[in-house]
Amino acid sequence: MPTELVLISTLFTGLMLGVIFSLVAAGVTIIYGSIWMPNAANGQFFLLAALALWSAAVSWGLHPVVAALLVIGASVPASLLLEQVLIRRFYDVPNRNVSYFVLSLGITQILAGLFSVTYGVWSDQFQIPPLMAGITFLGPFPVSNSRLAALVTGVALLAALFALLRYHKYGRAIRAVFQNRDAASLRGVNVRAIYRLSFVLGNLVVAAGGVLYAFAYSFDLSVSWSMSITAFAIMIIGGPGSVVGAVAVGMVFGFTQAIVSAFASPTVATFSYLGAMLLILLMKPSGLFAR
Repeated sequence: MPTELVLISTLFTGLMLGVIFSLVAAGVTIIYGSIWMPNAANGQFFLLAALALWSAAVSWGLHPVVAALLVIGASVPASLLLEQVLIRRFYDVPNRNVSYFVLSLGITQILAGLFSVTYGVWSDQFQIPPLMAGITFLGPFPVSNSRLAALVTGVALLAALFALLRYHKYGRAIRAVFQNRDAASLRGVNVRAIYRLSFVLGNLVVAAGGVLYAFAYSFDLSVSWSMSITAFAIMIIGGPGSVVGAVAVGMVFGFTQAIVSAFASPTVATFSYLGAMLLILLMKPSGLFAR
């Protein structure tokens, strides 16, 4: 294979994976940074969004764009319901991160079981109809317009997330709670409302990652476990509660997987960045971008 083709292919794949990893890890770290919830169910939420998109676009016959907007929009009331029924009950519990971790493990097992007896019976592999027909050539490398649209949308979502956190009053309130919730409360921030907003925003970003992944790649039920481990690894290396760290390390993970996959195998790629995680944590236990 020509060197230029391998180079462009690896760069594009790294960017595509990096954007998706960054989105999911940003969602995980927003929730952790605000309410101290290490959400082990993030991979199942990611898969739920991808499967819901598949149902809406394939089984119901909706246009993929309409289906994507429906799935991402539905994550908001679903998150609000979950927050009201379960999450808020632990807001005042000492060491609630342990309680949240156990709770999210339970949600993980329930969702994994449900997916196994439903979608797992219906199909082994899931593929969404393309967003757009045709291909575009990046030099000698052909890219489907659907995958290109997913990449551009992912970059736009990351930019919108940064703009929200930096310039909008709610984004500034989330950052204030990240830094010191007691000081934020004294300055008039409704901390419980920010907890709720962070939980909804984090899950919305994770759902968007699942939708974009489904547009870019075919997938099976096992993707939830690999994404869950990857998102946690990114959050820990980037620094729990650091969105900048999640995006920076997510991009590094994406390019690492693309490069190692091109010259070795995807399995070796997974081990490579998990090995890198252990090495970095030995040198800097608090993460690269610790708050």
